[in-house]
Amino acid sequence: MQAQHSALNNAATRAKVQYRPFGIHPASTDYQSIRSNADCLCAWVNFACLILAVIVGLIDNNASQAITWGVPLLAVSLLAYRLYAGQTMTMHLNAAALVGMGALHVHIAGGQYQFIFFMLLPVMLAYRDVLPLLSMGLLIIIHNLVIGVLQHTGLATLALHGMYVVLEVVLLSAIAQTLQQHAIAAEESAKLLSYLDKEKGINLRVRAHTDEQGRMSPMGQVFNDYADNMAFVVAAFKMLRTDIRELSQIAKELGADNHQQMEDSTQASRKLRDFVQSLGNQTRMGQSTAELSKKTTEDCFDLLNELNQSLEHLQKISKQAFDSNQQLQLLQKEIQSQANQAANQHLNAALSTLDNLNERTNAFMAKMDVLKSGLSAIENQAVSIDRATHQWVENGHGNQRQGWEVLGAMEGMQSRSENAFRTLGSTVQTILRADELMREMEKRLARFDV
Repeated sequence: MQAQHSALNNAATRAKVQYRPFGIHPASTDYQSIRSNADCLCAWVNFACLILAVIVGLIDNNASQAITWGVPLLAVSLLAYRLYAGQTMTMHLNAAALVGMGALHVHIAGGQYQFIFFMLLPVMLAYRDVLPLLSMGLLIIIHNLVIGVLQHTGLATLALHGMYVVLEVVLLSAIAQTLQQHAIAAEESAKLLSYLDKEKGINLRVRAHTDEQGRMSPMGQVFNDYADNMAFVVAAFKMLRTDIRELSQIAKELGADNHQQMEDSTQASRKLRDFVQSLGNQTRMGQSTAELSKKTTEDCFDLLNELNQSLEHLQKISKQAFDSNQQLQLLQKEIQSQANQAANQHLNAALSTLDNLNERTNAFMAKMDVLKSGLSAIENQAVSIDRATHQWVENGHGNQRQGWEVLGAMEGMQSRSENAFRTLGSTVQTILRADELMREMEKRLARFDV
């Protein structure tokens, strides 16, 4: 974990820190701040020890020695905190100052209050390091040896005191190692979380590393997993953003053409409806023409019938005129045999009249034949026109039915097309909203440095 801690660019313990206000800042999680806070705590403890030493000195009429030795010890602790807070040298200076304060209390009390060392030794736990505990324990043992030699204390007593100091140092060292691991983990967590500051930008290019044994802290594992997953998300988003941009451009083009296509479809349907209606009008005109042609054909039939009847009457008149002429010729022969001149003249006049009537009748019958031929031709043409008109009407009805069927299919297709266009319009709007959402996500993910 220490290697992992250094891999995250932890400040070196020997680095000189800037001047800071006198006080403890328990919210700090980095290891350097923890050491600086421990230096400040040691200064406060030295100050409290000085006050207690003065009080004890006043009780024993030895306050001058408490001030003489206590003030320099406190000054050393304060200067070390002010100038070299957080450095390894400051830890050992504070350990020595605390041992000095304990020795001062023992000296002022006349060899009593040896327990003060066991009270001051746990203060070194504030450093969350084994080194100040070892140095302070060593100084306490040296102090006990010096005092034991000066006071001629037995070797067994000195060994017993030293054993208690060693046991407490061992126990406190185990606690200090646990606290150190927690401190390093807290600093690692704080430093890793500092890379996730959304105001300054989220840096996911860094990774937590393993220690010498190849182990990684849970926080480092979580951070690495988060960084890898977010890097994948950001990369996938960039690919998706490119696709959404292309799709958005296509959607805009489709949206621009959508309205025009709907208008074209509506206009085509309107033209087809007009065409079908014109077919209906033409069919109605064909029906009127067919009725007129039928009436003309019937009139031609009636006229031909009357003409045939007139020809029959003319033929009868011509036959009667011929018969009358034959009878008059016989009558003329008889009159000539009787020598009646006047009757003969009247008879000749009648014969001339009958001949003239017969000639005119024959000429009129010839003209009637020509008229009959013309009427027959007109009748044939009327019949052809009637048939063509009837076929035209039938074709018109068929075309109109097909037109209505096509119009119905066209309207159905237009309805489906309009539904498809509306669906396409909704799709376009959805794509455009997705594009706006992608723009917003792009702004948010712009803070991620992967």
